[in-house]
Amino acid sequence: MLRPNARVDELTMTARKALHRKRRSDRIYDFFFAGLAPSLSILATSPVDVVKARMQTAGEGQCNQSIRTRDVLMRIVREEGLAGCYRGIGISVLREASLNVMRLGLFDPIMSFMHHGYRDVASTAETGLPPLYKRLLCGSICGIVGSLAANPMELVKCRIQCAGKSATSSHMYNYSGTVDAFSQIIKHEGIAGLWNGSQVFAIRNAFGSAANLSTFTALKAYILQFRKDSVGVDIVAGLGSGFVTTCVMCPLDMLKTRVQNQPIDHNGMGTLYNGTIDAALKIRRTEGISAFYKGFTSLFIRTGPHYILTFAIFGMLRRYAETTGSQPPTIIGDS
Repeated sequence: MLRPNARVDELTMTARKALHRKRRSDRIYDFFFAGLAPSLSILATSPVDVVKARMQTAGEGQCNQSIRTRDVLMRIVREEGLAGCYRGIGISVLREASLNVMRLGLFDPIMSFMHHGYRDVASTAETGLPPLYKRLLCGSICGIVGSLAANPMELVKCRIQCAGKSATSSHMYNYSGTVDAFSQIIKHEGIAGLWNGSQVFAIRNAFGSAANLSTFTALKAYILQFRKDSVGVDIVAGLGSGFVTTCVMCPLDMLKTRVQNQPIDHNGMGTLYNGTIDAALKIRRTEGISAFYKGFTSLFIRTGPHYILTFAIFGMLRRYAETTGSQPPTIIGDS
């Protein structure tokens, strides 16, 4: 027969094992939700994403070429129909899932390693908000890892969206679909060709994720001092983080689109730009400094609602999992 203290020790160990299993299960759910939430969000924001890509390639190599978001959208609808607004929607969903399963899914696990006691944003009420440098570093790491996983999908998405009857680019790839795009890239550019533009994509996501996740975490932690965790809290924090992200990411997003959409020679090298720095210098010289913010409005119209939906859906799924998940057994003596 077990002594009372031994019985308590046994129950304590059982509770700790159950809590460890629950936290591990929660992390698995978080990764799944991190991929699912933005994949659903892009279904609503895809038309603006297509417009943004068209605006960023407009007037390539020309000086003071101005173009309006409304004009691009109306031209797409007029010449390609509503289907043109959802050009590349399949690969867009795959891109969001592959990018954000790492970008969003890794943030809490990495931050819990960097900041003692941190579990998620709600836990900052006990541990305090992680300092800005930790949030920026953690967000950057998540963005870089996500970009390495998602670059092939991003490349195909970019090229498909920049093509079409109403295309604004001086060059476009006439792929018949996603499968054809992958096969053509591998055939003419090799497997490594799927990672064309990966450098600027990684930089874009490092800065963008640092701005996005650090701002969202700070805003949500602040609001949770006065409100319970809810969809409304996620919406406000998501919108604020979307604006900051757009300001930081717009020039890099524009560079990424130009680099990935440029023609490729038989050696797999770009014929317009010899890398990110060369692209930046040529765009600055021929189109002016304002060219780096081409598509800013459409990018914010895309990222604002996209992050609102992403964080709202992500938060709803996590709260649902928490309320329906099994609770660890109660330890004797707990009150």
